[in-house]
Amino acid sequence: MTAIRRLPVIIGLTMAVLIGSVIPASATFGDSAAVATEIKTTRVEAPTSVVGTLKCNAPTGTTATMGATWKASTTPRISGYRVKVYFSDGFVQTVELGPSATSWSAQIGMYYVTAFTVEYSVTTVTDYGWFTESAKTGQFRC
Repeated sequence: MTAIRRLPVIIGLTMAVLIGSVIPASATFGDSAAVATEIKTTRVEAPTSVVGTLKCNAPTGTTATMGATWKASTTPRISGYRVKVYFSDGFVQTVELGPSATSWSAQIGMYYVTAFTVEYSVTTVTDYGWFTESAKTGQFRC
């Protein structure tokens, strides 16, 4: 008699499981939130007031002195400055300097500054890999 009572319960549960597995489940959720997003980026400022110089030791000297001065960039996290000397034949000489540098000078053979004109630029370099080059100075020649 117990088996007869259990049989309809087992059949009913089996049917419920079979029907439940065939019908897809569905649910809807609704929620929203507004979030203000602001991304701040910095701009790398080039050095300002870049002034180039060329001191010629002619006619008896064998060298001249190239130089440049500038006002430091206001950009945070500067790792250094890069001075570029552009020669009129297309050659570019690059000099790496530290983060507190505001001037540079170097000796050069008189031939190079009598045969070619030179002009300078200074690039701000940051520790996160960004950089910006200043405008070139005027041209110099001995």
